[in-house]
Amino acid sequence: ASGCATDNEFTQQEAQMNQAKNWFDKYDANGANYALFQKMQYDWNQASVTRSEDGTETIIVPVTELKKDQREFWEQKLYIYKSDEGRYTALLFEAYSNKYIKPESQSVDGGDFTGYMTVWDLKKGFVRGAKFLNNQVVEEGVAAYSDKNKTNKAPETGECIFSDMDFGCHNDGGTGDGTTGNPIPLREVIVTGPSTGTPVIYTPRGPVIGGTTPGGYTSPGGGNGGGGTAPPPATAVNPCDKLKTLLTNANFKAKEEELKKKTNLKVETGYMQSKNGPFTPLTGASSTENSDQISFPSDANTVGYIHAHLDPYERVNADGETQSVKPIKMFSPGDVKAFVILLLNGGRNNIPIDNIYGTMVSSSATYQLRFTGNINDVISKGGSINWNGLDLLYKEAMKENSLEKGFLKFLNEQIGINGIELYKIEASGNSRKTLDNNGKVSTINCN
Repeated sequence: ASGCATDNEFTQQEAQMNQAKNWFDKYDANGANYALFQKMQYDWNQASVTRSEDGTETIIVPVTELKKDQREFWEQKLYIYKSDEGRYTALLFEAYSNKYIKPESQSVDGGDFTGYMTVWDLKKGFVRGAKFLNNQVVEEGVAAYSDKNKTNKAPETGECIFSDMDFGCHNDGGTGDGTTGNPIPLREVIVTGPSTGTPVIYTPRGPVIGGTTPGGYTSPGGGNGGGGTAPPPATAVNPCDKLKTLLTNANFKAKEEELKKKTNLKVETGYMQSKNGPFTPLTGASSTENSDQISFPSDANTVGYIHAHLDPYERVNADGETQSVKPIKMFSPGDVKAFVILLLNGGRNNIPIDNIYGTMVSSSATYQLRFTGNINDVISKGGSINWNGLDLLYKEAMKENSLEKGFLKFLNEQIGINGIELYKIEASGNSRKTLDNNGKVSTINCN
């Protein structure tokens, strides 16, 4: 009987809570969080154990939000899911309403929620977002944290106020189809340092018919959002396994070995691979055009590219002068842009995102780019990057650091797309390169 329990015995819920907290503490401490979620305060004393609508064991942990004014109409909750196999995952949910919404509809717990909800991976960033009306998803969208530190200006948000539900915030640009819209600031972000607060921005992507409820949306799979098109899921396949598979492809290995013998040229060479398997040569610019770079055409069927970066050489510029050239034996901003374009094309053309790669071969090493994030992060950030203004920032990062450290810092600070990962291919074994909390290059065995 329950009366026989001693003070030292945990209830089943307490045991579930402790197991989840122990897992989460290790997960939270393993690497840096997404920029939006630093120094989070979780109220474990108010946490509860329940089951999501799909039956998954779920621990809901309230968050003490960082607000300028506690009357702001948004809230955060951490959801920790435990699968039937005993594996844990975590997502952070943010819900936003405003003072114009009737009080009983301002909270997700009220049963008649009207507002916005965004879902975030604490390490990788945005997962999914939606607008709710009368407790039902009516529109899907993409959310992003807009950092003024990078642009020195706030994003263009029209005349919308934070979480404004007025129809004026859903200007579709005159198309009338509701598939696009003005960005909407959901909440202000308090940051430390010389800059001021910056908003989390939501951009409508299209209406949903027959959408799910908040209960379904907070399930691990999001209740499929609604009757419309759900955002593509994050890749689940281990990129090390995908890399191993690619390296067993005789055609790929032949191209790699061929390019290793061409690093002494004065123009880059390479190939792009179709999703059906064949490799097509890429075109390089002539050395007399003051360039040694290669051209990456945009193709809906391309899953990857492999190209060579050159050894130091001399070339004659347009004025007839001899010029010493010292190419950087690491992915360039243009290489990263080509990889991002492949990701976007893959998302539009039903190509598995985990199949997409970019490879750079040099006389020093061979590296490959892979993606383990959410395609929505690429969609929301890729178009806002000033690609033409990155060359100087890239060269500074590479000059001040080792090749790997400089490139990883460049990815983090200038590209800002979560999930783009760097892998080194070696005969002795493949590895993933990342930066630890101290900014040092960490090598993770990939075999």
